[in-house]
Formats: sequence, structure tokens, C-alpha cells
Amino acid sequence: MSPRTTFYLLTTCILFLSLLAPGSVSAQDGKFALRLWGQVSPFISGEAGSGTGAPDYDDAFKSGLGAGVELSWRFSDRFGGLAGIGYENWNGKSVEGISFDNLKVVPVYLGGKFYFMSDRAGWNPYLRMDVGAAHLSSVDVSYLNLNGKYWDSSWVFLFDAGAGVEYRWGKWGASLEVRPRYLGKPDSQMGTPSNAGSSWSIPVVMGINYHF
Repeated sequence: MSPRTTFYLLTTCILFLSLLAPGSVSAQDGKFALRLWGQVSPFISGEAGSGTGAPDYDDAFKSGLGAGVELSWRFSDRFGGLAGIGYENWNGKSVEGISFDNLKVVPVYLGGKFYFMSDRAGWNPYLRMDVGAAHLSSVDVSYLNLNGKYWDSSWVFLFDAGAGVEYRWGKWGASLEVRPRYLGKPDSQMGTPSNAGSSWSIPVVMGINYHF
């Protein structure tokens, strides 16, 4: 199954659950929220290869852009849970004449939130932490007229933690988060030169939320 197909299927599941949720928890109206989010990741760090002169991730890729959907449940004044999926693209760069293809990432995650204030209209700051998996696309490299597969597609471990704030008005809200994120290492296809380590990035995430 391709990552794009996975993205569509899981998004459909989340939307379906969001339609079922109001009927199944009518006594807790307003505790669920559906969020559409977009993010920009200014940089990515880590070793993108091994050996002398091997590139780092920020040598091989520019900043990343992404979007996704998230369903959350605030089960008490201070705590909530969530599930989400996204799609990201990191544009490839050239380093010392070697050109990297784009890296596409599909994060799938479960997480939790701790709220500093009780559920009410207005500003609502919180902390959050997520764990899950991310599908990394294969990445090809080219040098002059030579082409080869640098990394194969793979699923890797995902972890992030950060802080955010939401501004509520009625059933709607707008949110902003900063979430440092760890991704496991990709699957090398060129032996030692493409044997990369894990990566770190700091996504800045903006979202529009609907509470029901």
C-alpha cells in the first residue's frame, strides 16, 4: 500500500469516527474536536549518511511543508487524548554535485494533552506528547548522468513533545504549536555512504479546530 493510499484511508477513518462520536458520547457534548492543520519545519538535523564528507540532513533537504487532520477528545478539564495523520514534503537539495530527490513523510500518531486551564472560551495553553510511526518515501540521488537509490521506503518510529495554545470562540478555535520531533533512521540502499542516523526537526503547526 502506498503512503498516499494509507493517508487517504486513515483520514477517512478519523473523519468517520468524528461523525460517530457525538452520538456515542451525547452526555459529553463539546469534548471532541476535529482539527485541520498545516505546518512548516524550518530545518532538519542529523547525519544523512556515514563516512568522510557524508551530508547532514540539512545539507540534503530544504525546509519541510505539511498538512493533516487530527481528532481529539478532552475527557477532563486537564487531560485529553488525540489521534492524527499527516503528509509532508521535504524538497531535496544538491551537495557537492550530488542531487537528492524530495523526501515525503506520512506521520501516524496517538498522543495526549495536558491543559493549564479548564475548558472555556478564550485562550487555552497546553502541553502535548505524541508517539507513532512515520512512512518515509524512497529517495534517489543523481550525480552527472548517474542515478541510484539512496534510501528505500520504510516505516520508522516517531516521537514528539511540545507546547501550544488555542483560542476558542463558540465551537471554533485556532491553534498554534511548536513540537520538536524525532524520527528513526531510514533504510540504507547504498551501504555505508547512505547509512543515515535518526533525525530531529522542530515543526511549527497551525490549525483550525471545530468542537462538537
